[in-house]
Parts: sequence; structure tokens; C-alpha cells
Amino acid sequence: MSKNFLSEETSPYLLQHQNNPVYWYGWSEEPFKIAKKEDKPILLSIGYASCHWCHVMAHESFEDIETAKIMNEKFINIKLDREERPDIDSIYQTALALLGQQGGWPLTMFLDSSKKPFWGGTYFPKIPRQGMPAFKSILNMVSDTFQNSRDDINKNKSLIFNALQKLQNEKYDNKIDEVFYKKISELLISNIDKTNGGLKGAPKFPQFFLYDYLLRQYKKNNEQLLYDLSIKTIDQICSGGIYDHIGGGISRYSVDQYWLVPHFEKMLYDNAQLINVLNNFWLLTKKPAYKNKIYETVNWLETDMLDSSGAFYSSYDADSEGVEGKYYVWSYDEVKNILGKDFLFFNKIFNIKEDGNWEGSNVLGCYGNLHINNRDYKKLKILIEALYQYRNNRPKPTCDNKILCDWNGLIIDSLAKSASIFKDKKLLKLATEAFNFIKNDMYDGSTLYHSNCNMINKHEGMLEDYAYIIRAGISIFEITNDKQYLEFSITLSEILMNNFSDGDGMFYTSSQSQKDIIIRNKQIIDNVMPNANAIMIENFVKLFFLTGDIKYFELNKNIIQDYTSRINKEYFGICSFLNSLDFFNNYQSIIIAGKNPINNREIYDQLIDHYRPNTIIIMINNKDKIFSDSKFISQINIENESLIYLCKDNTCSLPTKNINEIVNKI
Repeated sequence: MSKNFLSEETSPYLLQHQNNPVYWYGWSEEPFKIAKKEDKPILLSIGYASCHWCHVMAHESFEDIETAKIMNEKFINIKLDREERPDIDSIYQTALALLGQQGGWPLTMFLDSSKKPFWGGTYFPKIPRQGMPAFKSILNMVSDTFQNSRDDINKNKSLIFNALQKLQNEKYDNKIDEVFYKKISELLISNIDKTNGGLKGAPKFPQFFLYDYLLRQYKKNNEQLLYDLSIKTIDQICSGGIYDHIGGGISRYSVDQYWLVPHFEKMLYDNAQLINVLNNFWLLTKKPAYKNKIYETVNWLETDMLDSSGAFYSSYDADSEGVEGKYYVWSYDEVKNILGKDFLFFNKIFNIKEDGNWEGSNVLGCYGNLHINNRDYKKLKILIEALYQYRNNRPKPTCDNKILCDWNGLIIDSLAKSASIFKDKKLLKLATEAFNFIKNDMYDGSTLYHSNCNMINKHEGMLEDYAYIIRAGISIFEITNDKQYLEFSITLSEILMNNFSDGDGMFYTSSQSQKDIIIRNKQIIDNVMPNANAIMIENFVKLFFLTGDIKYFELNKNIIQDYTSRINKEYFGICSFLNSLDFFNNYQSIIIAGKNPINNREIYDQLIDHYRPNTIIIMINNKDKIFSDSKFISQINIENESLIYLCKDNTCSLPTKNINEIVNKI
């Protein structure tokens, strides 16, 4: 007997649909078997809990009895959380792109019982609107074509699947040299909005890896324009409405070119990357506003995103009370009444308008007033706290309380680096507790899991999970000299090499044991997060330096060669690869060696206070066997006195106690 099976799921997004009149299945083999038996097409709907247009389509169509009746009679319906299965989402987003359509969520794809797509789209309205056909018309058209024009369906299916396979095998003749780097920088410069920061036009996504690339190139080549464009972008993001000035953290993107009006959902991965890039801006400039924004964002993470396990939730919805952004916006009179005599001071910074700046309400933005003096910032914080307490009484958007391994890997890495920069044990504790949850509760001794909700693990880990957790473990080791974190990163690297390698160099997105997908794909471009294959290059550089195991060096040569041959014209999407390649070619290391960990730490704290993206800094107080084959570490004597070695190009400098001498050389 047909029914809606989503009550059996753990994903908050899927549970949102458990009472739909649609006979939804989760992703499994069962619906495909039924589709084959009943000779029906599959309707695959992919979304996520904080997606505004996913909610709109759900309310308009999936909660509508008439629409559900068509879906139930003519289709086998599958609902998928793209955050639980990004590998599946990636396949069908690519298929949609091959159909000449722009991807996004909700993703609406039509498949046959072999899981191969033959047509699709994104959001479809209940009634025809702005050139988009009604969803019910789409359903009837697809069903009719499937039943009466099967040859056309099969032809389309074959064309799409063959194109998906071809994408995995395309090769190009590239030469990655300084001319190539310069070309990418020039292309980015020509596409950056010189007034508002970010890429030209709207909507605007943060895409922090672009500005990480520009910062690294600025540091490498001292090109002031690269610095200026990066600083313009980060200042506009931290000033605009995309940043939550009351609660901390940023939204997913801005719908306008000014970074003013956000698409109000707040994602863990965006805020992890925000903290990381602010770490770098603080190191470069020492401007208090960047440190303030880090701590405001961390406060939001602690208050709203931290699970009792120590790990972090995925996201917050854009909507509350059925209205997008209602929780976050303000009326002029509302703010004036709350702040009283301090309203004028507050309004000089935020320029609140009586008639609002968005749909009659105000989205707070402090353009031109990000870098205020410390006295004004302290006063402003008191007023913001008053607004925060008031806002806290409003109905909050819904939290997606899934714990995702890869997203937690991003935030652990960022928090650990903030902890080292600001000498903050509380930040380090946040990082290590989240890491320990992943290690102890989302790893079973042989497999890392991607998702945990209400202490239930689901879905075998993907490349991103391994890459980001490996990086996080190495980062915590660098900061703490606690070898358990390095050892776990080495363990995960072994699993990755055994289960994800394509045999040529790069890693597949999914493990070889993942049998429920139509194709194992390899990704080379950055998306909303840095590309995981690029991250593994950085990871293997560090593991080779620390352990001396030649396999990491050989793996990197193969990854880089394979990666280079796959680059077409995805210029904006290869910035993380170019950063990692530059790291591979130009990294240097500072070894602080001494039997007294406290003295080592004092030196480390001074050296970490500089922006050196291609520099590894580690502390060594004993000759652990894990370093026995390291070319550099194994040759260093551990004395009572802490000494500093600068290692580069296969040689180490003579030991020194002079920190300034080392700083001047790097």
C-alpha cells in the first residue's frame, strides 16, 4: 500500500515533508524497483531545510491534493536532502546543466528506473508565472512523453548519460606557470565590482576562496590592486545586510549588488570560510573590526549552532512565520523605541530609514562605518545587545540540526587557526570538542560517516568529509603538538587512498563501495566550498613534510598532473587548486625544537602573528617515531633550550634563538 515514507528518515528537511499527501520515498533501491515493475518515471526532488524556494514549491505543490494526486498516480516520487547526499545532487545538477538549464534548488529531475535522468528543471510554480509553466502541466507532459514517446526518452537519457561520462574523461593541454597565475588574476580583476566588491552583478555570493587566492597573490607579488579589491569585498560583506549585525554571522548570499539584502538562510560552511578569511585579514592589517567580526560570528555559532555533543549544526532557515527574513528586519519606530536617546548614535552608523530600505522594513547595514574606534564599538555593542534581546522574543527560523562531517571540518579548521592567532583556549576547546565528536562518534574504525542527526549516523563519508577532517586534524596538531590529531589524519588518508583513488591521480567524490549512484565523478572546481581534491594537495604536502613518507609526495605529483589536464575554462573555480599548487611548489617550514613545551609555545605565538600562507610552523619537544623518516625533523636535535630552524628547498638553516631573524627571512 502506497504511503509517504519520510517519517522513517532523520533529516530535518525530509521530515518537513513527512505529512505531504505525496507518496514520498527516501533515496534507496526500493522506489527504483517499484518504478521498473510499474513502468513509471521517477520524480526526484532535491532540496534542503533552509532553502526558501524549496518551501515555496512545497507549499504550492507538494501540500496540494490535486498536484499530489497526479504525482502519486503517474510517478514514483523520491525526496532527497542535498546536504545528506551532495554526491547525488552533483550528478543531477550536472545533468541539468547539460540540458542547457541553470541549476539550483529545489532541483526537479525526471529519471527512469535505472536512475538515469532524461529531463528536469528547478522550481516550477503551481500556476504559470513569468514564462514558467505550471507544475501540473509539467507532470502531465512528462508522464505522457514517458508512456507514449519512449524512444525520445531513451534518446535523451543516453545523450545525457554519455555526456556525463565524457566530462569525466576530457583532457586538455595546460601549462601552469606564473603567466597562467597572472592570467587568472587579471581575469578576476576584470570581473570584480570595483565599487561594491565581489563579482559584478547580482546575486552576490561570498566565494571567499577567490579572495584567499588574491591575498596569496598579493603576498607573493606585492600587487597592491589585489589587496585593495580583496579588502573592498570583505569590508562590504562585513558592512552589508548579508552580515547579521545583531546576531553575528553571514547569510548565504545577497540578492542585490550591494551586499544589502540577503537570502536570509545562514549556513555553517559560509561562516566557517568567513572566519578563515577574517583570520587572514587580521594577520595582514591588525584592524580590530576583523577580530570583532570573528568573535561575533563565533558567539552566534556557540549560541545557535552548537550541539550538546560539541559539533555544529548545519543551517538556519530564511523564513519564520512563513515570511522570508521576518526575524531579521526592523522598522524605524521599532528601533527608535527600543534604543530611546541612543537611537541617534545608532542611526549614524546604520542609517535606518523611516520608510525602510527593503519592502518597507530595514535590513541593517553600516556602510562606511565598519572601522569605528574602540570606544564607539563598545557603546554600539551595548545597543546591539538590547536589539538582540528584543529580537530573541520573535519566533526564530527553524534550525537544521544535522551534523555534517565536511562542514564541521571547515569550522574546526577555522576555529583552530583563530585560537592560535588570538591565543584563545576557548576557541581551541570549541575546535577540539567538535573534532573529537567526529572522531569518536562519526567514525567506526573503518568508515567516516557524512551525516549525524540525533546521534544516528547516515551515509558513508565522501571526499569532502575526509579532506576537510584531515586538514582540521593537521591544523590542530600544528597548534597543539598533540599527535593524536595528526595520527587520525594519517588514518583517514589511508582510507581515502584505498577507497577513493581513480588510479590516475585524483580522487572520486564517492567511495568505491558507494553502489547507489549512476556514475562516480571527479570534481576539480570550487563550488560553495573549496575543492576537496585541491585541499588534499595541501594535506599531502604537510603529511610528507611531517612523516617523510614518499607516497604523499608521489600522490601529489599525480594529482597535480591529472588536475592540470582537466582544467578547461573554469577560471573562477580553480583558485583553491592554484593556491595548493603554489603551496606544493613554494612551501617553507619553521621547526621550533626544545624540550620545554612552554618555551616552544612562546616562540610559536610570536611567529604565528604574521600572514605567511605558504609556511608550516610546528613545535617539537621529543623525537616521536611518527617523525622518524621526516627529512627535516629527524635530523634535528632536541635540546633543553628552544631553537628555531627555517627549512626550505631541501635544507634547514642553522638553529637560532632570534625570532626577528626568522621573521625577516620569511
